[in-house]
Amino acid sequence: MTVQTAQAPGRGRQQLLMIVGLFALPMVIAGVLAAIGYMPEGRRSYGQVLTPSAPLTETARTQDGAEFRFATPEWYWTLLVRVPAQCDARCVERLNLVPNIRETLNRRAGKLRIALLDPLPAGVTAFDSIGGVYYLRDLPPELLEGLPQPSSDLQMGLVDPSGYFVMRFPEQAELKPVRRDIGKLVL
Repeated sequence: MTVQTAQAPGRGRQQLLMIVGLFALPMVIAGVLAAIGYMPEGRRSYGQVLTPSAPLTETARTQDGAEFRFATPEWYWTLLVRVPAQCDARCVERLNLVPNIRETLNRRAGKLRIALLDPLPAGVTAFDSIGGVYYLRDLPPELLEGLPQPSSDLQMGLVDPSGYFVMRFPEQAELKPVRRDIGKLVL
């Protein structure tokens, strides 16, 4: 014969509510933290995310006169590179390292184009040996406003595959964090 023990009325309901509350509490805390603007340190981007993003609907021209569209059906990201008029030895050294950003994407390297918006100074040879590099002219005014001519060192920006200018990196930006930001976006 089995003996049944009597439970207090509503005890099962309390246990169920405690379990639901235990699972819901982290989501509530995350929502509150997001609402007050808290972002964990590891999730911030190095570049400045532009809000609102500027659509680059006008086309540019390459050096040979071909049309260059920022919005691409092939889903290419475009790394924009501005060069100062007076580029010193450190600037030239950093310019020679910019193609490494594309090459270190490995199998995803084909999804990133590098667009040079200014003439290169003497001594920059790294762009000659890789593909996916475009020398642009006749630039859209929105692009020139969003990424002005730098004063002392190169400056970079990023255009998404839909043709929106979405991120600007500071002048004299470290290339490793730039590569890390681009690696998170280019899939």
